[in-house]
Amino acid sequence: MAPQLQAHIDEMHNLPLHEAIQSVVDIFPGLEGSVSPKCQYLIKHPDYEGEADLNALGKHFLTCGKRCTTEHAPFKTRLLHQSLDDRIADFYGDLYTIMTEGYKNGTMVPEPSEDRGCACCRGDPDATILARFHDGKAFLYEEQDYRDIWGDEKNHGSCTTGWTDENGVQQSKYEIYASKEQVEEALKAAEELQAQVPSRL
Repeated sequence: MAPQLQAHIDEMHNLPLHEAIQSVVDIFPGLEGSVSPKCQYLIKHPDYEGEADLNALGKHFLTCGKRCTTEHAPFKTRLLHQSLDDRIADFYGDLYTIMTEGYKNGTMVPEPSEDRGCACCRGDPDATILARFHDGKAFLYEEQDYRDIWGDEKNHGSCTTGWTDENGVQQSKYEIYASKEQVEEALKAAEELQAQVPSRL
């Protein structure tokens, strides 16, 4: 019996980062999407049983983007994650079009929600991805990591996050976006350097 799709997605976060991203790459080609009468994004796959919540997969994808920064991911891992940016946005976009039409003709009605405020600010996967706020997240570096690799080279943007710690002290974190070209060139340079090192085997 084939494994349950929802269970498979729920286990993805336990994988090491590169494998966690690769698991999304591997599953994407067979995914089929639909929208329930209550406006829930659903997916199914021929190799798995049952349906799953697309937002569970979306949340996993977004979390992997954040992990690229916090786990100081290598260039290949970051590029692998970025390769999914358009694919997942297009997938959500197609289902959003279906939902919008269903909402207009009365065949789809969202469930009442107690959530308030901005869906993107809450981090809702569908809102975040449809707004393209996920684009290039894999290329976000902690400031020192960026400086160590590219020095004062012009960056692709930056962001500052502020919060209050458990002692009530204001904290902040400054992070810098690299461009895809920067990451690709850095990977190429690293591979060329590695090729010049004599094998010790």
